[in-house]
Amino acid sequence: MKNIFTIILIIVAFNKSFAQVAWVEPKKPDVTKPIRIYCDVNKATDAAAEAMKSNPAGPFYIWTWKPVEARVDSLLNGTGDKPWKNSNDRLMMTKDETLGPNVWYYEMIPTEFYGVEASVIYAQGISFLVKPKDGGGFGDPDIKTEDFNLTIDPPSVERGILYSLPKTIFGEHITTFIYDNVNEPKTSMKNLKDGEVYIHMVATAKDSSGAILTIEPNKFFRVTDNPKLQMKRLADGRFKLTMIPNRFLSLPSGYTLVDIEITVRKKNYSSVADQTDKKTKLLFGCQ
Repeated sequence: MKNIFTIILIIVAFNKSFAQVAWVEPKKPDVTKPIRIYCDVNKATDAAAEAMKSNPAGPFYIWTWKPVEARVDSLLNGTGDKPWKNSNDRLMMTKDETLGPNVWYYEMIPTEFYGVEASVIYAQGISFLVKPKDGGGFGDPDIKTEDFNLTIDPPSVERGILYSLPKTIFGEHITTFIYDNVNEPKTSMKNLKDGEVYIHMVATAKDSSGAILTIEPNKFFRVTDNPKLQMKRLADGRFKLTMIPNRFLSLPSGYTLVDIEITVRKKNYSSVADQTDKKTKLLFGCQ
């Protein structure tokens, strides 16, 4: 039985290694920070990649179109009147022989590289291929890998005392914000009663031109003026506030919600002892 189990493990590991042609590090990245996009060219399956396997010296280049292909000029995939035959030098990849004889990576900060919000990258992923500077074409055979479409998952984090249900928020969908007072680590905020808890929120929205709008239903010290910002106590000691964000925040036409920052405070407020220590920022999904 032990020998059979060992053989199974070897087969699983082999298949996983064999299948991994392209990947991202870290596996669940914060896309507002540097990441590396890897490709093991020797494991590419497109016949057009054979020339790259026989000449692993490179250099090779990333050619990427998703989530955005029409980027700023300095980050376009190629240059000149035949961009496919003249990859952008700024998109040259780096060889990493510690991972294999023909493994290459490109390092970027995705939100800056693509010029989009993190939520767009998590929703759409990253699509790319790898090619030499001159990718052929225009009468010559193409030289490239197959297309890769990487799913980009957000970092795994433990759920804090402030969170939303569902986890991904959409402006036109019903959303419930939960304050887990049962697990509140701050002594002065423990064991709150119904009617004692209010939520302060500041949302960010953008229009199609990129203009930013900040929406704050009530200032922090005036939240008790708005009964809609009072959270309802549940039987298990948690508190909730349910809404459809676009309507609750009176979102103007032409704008899309990007994120929302929330803080919980007591009705009777005298100092920072009467609020949660951490402001929680939650991202909206791609609308």
